[in-house]
Amino acid sequence: MSEIFSIKLVTPSKVFLEANASLVTVPATEGDIGFLANHVNFISSIRPGFISINLESGDEKVIYISEGFAQFNDNSLLIIAVELIEKEDLNSDFVNQKIIDLQNMQDSNISNIKLQSKIDSLKSLSL
Repeated sequence: MSEIFSIKLVTPSKVFLEANASLVTVPATEGDIGFLANHVNFISSIRPGFISINLESGDEKVIYISEGFAQFNDNSLLIIAVELIEKEDLNSDFVNQKIIDLQNMQDSNISNIKLQSKIDSLKSLSL
């Protein structure tokens, strides 16, 4: 039984990453979820946060995701994201601007729990 599974991260504009991994942790809306090889079939929405990927090579990759969906099926993890950014390319100015943009959206929709959840997730990021 293999300890490796395939992972594919895509955005509307491109395939961001296609690789093999031994462990992937995703910030699902239900809480952080870790995927290992032969994980049970699973689908979930993803909140803003970091995806941590232990690649087959032994390297670790950390990627910010704004939101999306994860599906694990047949030893393959597919993550469809609105936006993906390598952690080293992320900075506090970017995060602060995202928070401002969401707060402006929230102002026009007085009580949107989903927007508040995104704002809270962004505020909790440690860069």
